[in-house]
Amino acid sequence: MAYEIDFLPVGDGDKSGDAIAMRFWNPNAIPPKQTVVVIDGGTKESGAALAEHIGIHYNTQTVNAVICTHSDADHASGLTEVLENCKVESLLMHTPWTHFADLDNYLTDEAISTDKLKRHFKKSLDSARALETLAKQKGIQIYEPFSGPAASNDHFSILGPSKKFYEGLLQSFRCAPESFAKPPEVVRKVVDAVKEAVAKWIEEKWHIETLAEPNENDCSAENNSSVILLFKDGSDKFLFTSDAGVPALTEAANFATGIGIDLKTVNALQVPHHGSKHNVGPTILDQILGPRTAQPQLTKSGIVSVSKGGEPKHPSRRVVNAFI
Repeated sequence: MAYEIDFLPVGDGDKSGDAIAMRFWNPNAIPPKQTVVVIDGGTKESGAALAEHIGIHYNTQTVNAVICTHSDADHASGLTEVLENCKVESLLMHTPWTHFADLDNYLTDEAISTDKLKRHFKKSLDSARALETLAKQKGIQIYEPFSGPAASNDHFSILGPSKKFYEGLLQSFRCAPESFAKPPEVVRKVVDAVKEAVAKWIEEKWHIETLAEPNENDCSAENNSSVILLFKDGSDKFLFTSDAGVPALTEAANFATGIGIDLKTVNALQVPHHGSKHNVGPTILDQILGPRTAQPQLTKSGIVSVSKGGEPKHPSRRVVNAFI
């Protein structure tokens, strides 16, 4: 197979986003048939640029799959432009407003009904809701991307989030009511596991700065709900992380191990959340990249999607240094 992955520029000032187009094909096939995938669309402007990029450089207007990694506007908003200007065959996105029947037991305020929750989330997550509405109008099939036994094929594996982990995060979304009880056990277990690993970590001393473990609440629930996706082409592997934080990355890494994937063999990866120091720490980087004391087994590349004015927040020099 041959493949191409393109990160388009997104953002202005210190605000960054993601807009990714990729394609893969069998160069020996006659005629060669390509598969086109879009992962996040950034702003309306970058979404329009994505559609134009696919037409000019991929010589097609057909997109086999669009993936919205999470509901934040800097990822979801531009995808409406892709749906409007391309022939999209399927859309992978989470629809949080469809999950509240399973979360009803966690509500402590009897005055808030499941229907009221659905309406509240639909109104608050307007970019994701607009994307879902447009897809339905165009007859595009919508799938929710969760890790699990069926979430893998020859080219892609969805490593996170699991449905259970995702539903636990919904209670901490910015638009969730304060009457939700504490997060369910699945989220607490992942956080506790990270804490235990941190306790065993010996502080590193590097020549510029030192990356510390982020605090438990440094990464928002919305960002931790991001789809974590592994693309595979023979021995080549590319890990898409979107805005995932340590709990989400830890769950994904553990799931990968359980299905026989060693993330330390990944050739290239997207640095989470535009290189923010709130999304990665030494423990999870050891799990994904390998121990810092070990001799690297292969050359790896890290891609940081960041606006021109993003520094020093995006990317953090501590994060850049840790990846180096």
